[in-house]
Amino acid sequence: MPDAPRTARLLPAVLVAAVGAAPATAQFGGDAGLADAFRQDFYRRDLVIFNDVLDLEEWQRPIVEVLLEDYAASFEAGLTAMRNEIAEMRVDAAGDGRAIMERMMQPLEVWEQDKELLADQFLANVRTQLSPVQEARWPALERALRREKDLPQSELSGEGIDLVAVLAKVQVPPQVLDGIATVIDQYENDLDRALLAREQRMDSLQPAVREAMQEMNFERGLQIMQQIMAARVEVRSAQERGLEAIAAALPAEYAETFRREALEQAFPRVYGPNATISFIAAAKAIEDLTPEQLEGIEAIERDYLLQLDGVNTRMRDLYRVEEPREPQRRFERILQRQRGDAPRRRTAGEPEAIRDLRGEREELGRRTREAILALLTPDQSSRLPGFSKPSNVPVKGEPDGRDFQETPTVNAGGLGSKAPSADDRRRNAFAPIDRSPRNAEIEAEKRKDVDRIRSQPRGAGGRGAGAPSGRAD
Repeated sequence: MPDAPRTARLLPAVLVAAVGAAPATAQFGGDAGLADAFRQDFYRRDLVIFNDVLDLEEWQRPIVEVLLEDYAASFEAGLTAMRNEIAEMRVDAAGDGRAIMERMMQPLEVWEQDKELLADQFLANVRTQLSPVQEARWPALERALRREKDLPQSELSGEGIDLVAVLAKVQVPPQVLDGIATVIDQYENDLDRALLAREQRMDSLQPAVREAMQEMNFERGLQIMQQIMAARVEVRSAQERGLEAIAAALPAEYAETFRREALEQAFPRVYGPNATISFIAAAKAIEDLTPEQLEGIEAIERDYLLQLDGVNTRMRDLYRVEEPREPQRRFERILQRQRGDAPRRRTAGEPEAIRDLRGEREELGRRTREAILALLTPDQSSRLPGFSKPSNVPVKGEPDGRDFQETPTVNAGGLGSKAPSADDRRRNAFAPIDRSPRNAEIEAEKRKDVDRIRSQPRGAGGRGAGAPSGRAD
């Protein structure tokens, strides 16, 4: 059992979690599910799912909307009361450490029970409004809501992707979707089983999480995080199986586009926007290129893309291995602090092997840009984005050459946003993802495209990718 002063110093972490910030279980190296206590189970945007899956009648929609508004108001009132109760607590630092922690956790535990009751009441009220046909669709609604709620709570790269949304983004035609309906349904069912298993694993471990927190037992905390991480890996595996199955079922003209978009969303730090690819495209677009210059640039491009694919594949494989190990790394840093050891200087958030590969990729890009610049005249080079003096890169017709300044104009933040520095990317590589309530406006726009696919009749049964059997839209 920890001494009282040490426990008192750690209590702010619990208090911070209770008043709305990151969960205190972050000290164990991951999200063990405590953050769910501060999230609604249903949001206004979920009305689209209720309407789509249950095929609500016009008279039913305003009733469900009012029920949801009542649920949201009750949730906020209960959450505020719980936060206020914890914030008003006065902790005696001289008291027993475990008793202090237990006292701090009591309002949270009571609120979790109240929160579950609120959700059950809301769903029960909705079901009273349904016809027998709609009631038969309830299991499909539960699966759709689980995806909506649980996918954003993912931590691993590739764990939280929605491949149906990817199909919508790449605009696969309805007749093609109709031909792969069975594959999409298999993916959704496989993913649902993995998400449910992850949810059940996290719920079953909540008592152990609280006990470990109360005792400040970091070794036990690590064991819990590793069990949860194993469930996360299973969700990621379901996503990977689905990606490969859907890509294999799609016609060739859509398969590659689908795979590329899926990988970009699943592993943004590997397959995100690439300044060298943008540079090559700009070079090929120069209007006064000679046929020989264009042929040379295209040859350089083919070689670059071939080598880049190899580097990216190795980097993706390393992320798959290293990300699940992050709880262990955090635990080791905690032990260092407990022993009073000066922690080893951390130069980046990524493991060294990934930093080395990132450096290899940057060097590949530098050599590629130099090779292209060597084919261009000074005037042609001056028209490329981010190209300015002084220089040490030889340019055809200008002995002094010029430097290429890598300043991509498109990145994860959108057009014109500032690209993160290498240090920023490294520091954020394994940082916890913001899992606060999802942006309603963005999600609503995404939902429009996803619903187009999920409600699209496919096959003899007229079944959509996320709709229950027998539904005809």
